[in-house]
Order: sequence, then structure tokens, then C-alpha cells
Amino acid sequence: MQNQTLEYQSCIQSSERVSWRLDELLPGDTTLDFSRRFLSDALTGTEAIGFLSAEERLMLNQIRSNSYAHLFLFLEEYAVALASQRAGLELHGNATHMRALLRFTEEELKHQQLFARFTGAFARGFKVVPALLDNQVEVARAIMAKSNLGVLIFNLHMELMTQQHYQETVRGNKTETLDPLFCNLLKHHWLEEAQHTRLDFLEAQKILAQAPETLDAALAEYSELLQALRGTLNAQLELDLRTLEKAVGRTFTDAERQELTTAQERSYVRGFIGMGMKAPLFLSRLRALSPIAEQHVLALAPTYYCD
Repeated sequence: MQNQTLEYQSCIQSSERVSWRLDELLPGDTTLDFSRRFLSDALTGTEAIGFLSAEERLMLNQIRSNSYAHLFLFLEEYAVALASQRAGLELHGNATHMRALLRFTEEELKHQQLFARFTGAFARGFKVVPALLDNQVEVARAIMAKSNLGVLIFNLHMELMTQQHYQETVRGNKTETLDPLFCNLLKHHWLEEAQHTRLDFLEAQKILAQAPETLDAALAEYSELLQALRGTLNAQLELDLRTLEKAVGRTFTDAERQELTTAQERSYVRGFIGMGMKAPLFLSRLRALSPIAEQHVLALAPTYYCD
């Protein structure tokens, strides 16, 4: 327990070093630059859609980038609930553990506010107000109906996915000129999420130490949560296409809509699920919890365009 407490203390110290203030990172009156892409094409897959003009592909990239920010706001609703619930378990217990988890909770709330500010600025400056999912509380409650271990494994996936995205598509990207403001948001989001992955791993270790027999059920829940996430991504995709039609001022033919849907569904699923499943640190964390957990993910990965 002493060694674990030192790990929690280290998380607090790291969090304090990389901490940032919302008003400094993204002031409330920020105006966005719509002359360039926000996300890399590696995450949006817009450049390969041949029937769109260059201007339309740029708009789709920006719509997808706005949805990307919104989906983090949307999904962090359950992350706040998870962190606060785990912190509550330490009430009258280990103060260092509780402090680290409460800091985790506060940072997730800050991330929600960050992405809400970005989507607000986007709506003010884009050609049309984009359509975005609005059932995050319902989704969070459904996720939190799973066991804490199942949700912790899912959350590790999501957090390490943000690291994979930043490292592979932003840092060192020499081929694209991306919006520096959006890249900076992704960097600072990832810096704090990196501490959260450590806490989720420590919390998962606690559960497995007390109840190792719960792993199989938790892995089944992780699989169910991935399928539910896929449904959420497809729902947002439909809204993205509706926004794009309004922005370009025309209705796509059935063939065009099918091409868009197929390409964008693959892009969404690969980005949010496939890339997370192949993240080296995610696999190593699972291996440290149990080799069975890593094997489960590797067997499941091809279903989600994990190439």
C-alpha cells in the first residue's frame, strides 16, 4: 500500500507540473481560423472523397474536428462520474488516493468546459450551426451501470487513444499545416489525460487485487462499451453529414451519401476504437493487469479497422 500511495502522490505532482488554466488556453471570446484544417486527415479521412471540392473537403474536416471536440465533452460526462465515485470510496480512507482522484475529477470537468468553449466558438464562426449529439447524461448513466473495472478498462482505452492521436497525427506532423490553436488544445488535453491513465491503472489494480475473478466479466463489458461507442459515433456521423449538406448548400445523391457514410464510418471507428486498441501503452497496461486482458483486446481489434 505504501508503494501504491507513492504512485498516487507522483500523479498529483505530475498533474501540478502540467496544469493549465482554461482562460489562458482558450479565452471565452476566441475567434477560430477557418482557413485551415483543425485535425489531421489521418483522423478525418476527408481528402480521399473525390466528389467533394477542395473547399468542401476542408469544411468536412472542420465539421469532423468540431465533432471530435464535442465527443470528448460528451464522453467525459461518464469520466467525471467514474473519478468522483472512485474518490468517494476513499472517504475516511487514504487521503492521498482521494486527493489524486478528486484532482482527476476537477480536470475532467475543466476538459468539458474547454471543449464546450471550442464548440461554442466554432458555432459562432462556421457557415452553419453544426448538429451535435445531446444525450451525454443518458449515455454516461448507461456506461456507469457497468462494473468499475469494466469502465476503468474502457477509460484507459479512451485516454491512451488521445495520446496516440497526438503523437501520431500532431507532434512531428511534417506533411500538413494544421490550425495551431486546435493542436495546442489537443496537446494540453493529452498532458493531463496522461496522469489520468496512471490513476485508472492503479484503481484497476486495486479491484483485481481484491477480486481477480471479476476480470472476465469486465472484459466482456469493455467489448459491450466499444459496440455502444460505435453506435454513438455513427449517430454523430449522421449529424455531420446533415451539417455538411447545409454548409455546402446542396443535397448529396444516394451514391454520394453512401460513399461519404462508408468512408467516414471507417474513419470514425478506426480513430476512436481501432487506434486506441493498438496503442502500445494501452496494451502494456493491460498486460500488466493480466495477459488475458491483452489477448482479449488483440483478438477483438480486427473488428475495428485496427491496422
